[in-house]
Amino acid sequence: MTLSATGFGPLLFLDLAAGFMLAAAASCLARTGGARAGGALALACLAGLAPPLLRDALLGMPLLALDQPACLAATLAGGLLGLPAARSCRSGRFFFLADAFGLALATGLAAAKSAALGLEATGALILGLGVGLAGSLVRDILQGNTALALEEDLYATAAALGAAVSLVLVRQVHLPPWQCAFGGAACILLLRAFRLRRW
Repeated sequence: MTLSATGFGPLLFLDLAAGFMLAAAASCLARTGGARAGGALALACLAGLAPPLLRDALLGMPLLALDQPACLAATLAGGLLGLPAARSCRSGRFFFLADAFGLALATGLAAAKSAALGLEATGALILGLGVGLAGSLVRDILQGNTALALEEDLYATAAALGAAVSLVLVRQVHLPPWQCAFGGAACILLLRAFRLRRW
């Protein structure tokens, strides 16, 4: 399966949504930890742009996050949303949900896109997992925190299972890449929702 020119519309939307959510989670966490607004926004942009930059670089494609001003705009918007959320009594839940959506979308999209471009199953699975975790790793490492992917159960595992679902949908069901990405993301969100109920 190949990516058609018309397929980049929904794929770009998923990229923007992933960047927005990861940025919102990063700025909320940074602000809660005492960071200034400018620093929180800078971290938000890095966390939101890391997944598409890593994905496209590994796939040898043009760097969408640098070519599309909308990608930076989405991360800035997410970062701005996270600033007031950090002062809310529900800041922990906001962070959890924003991070879950960002993880789900980035992972599902990376796995589906790499599989649709012809990457072997193992490579697509590894790339999907690595790209999906990139945003949270950048956020946590730059803040000097233990990476959430290493500290929490049903995080990296959820990402791996979601990447596998996207891969199966591309290779076996032959759905359009954006639908495969959405399917993988839905799997991750279900697993993270289960984790939230235990939180």
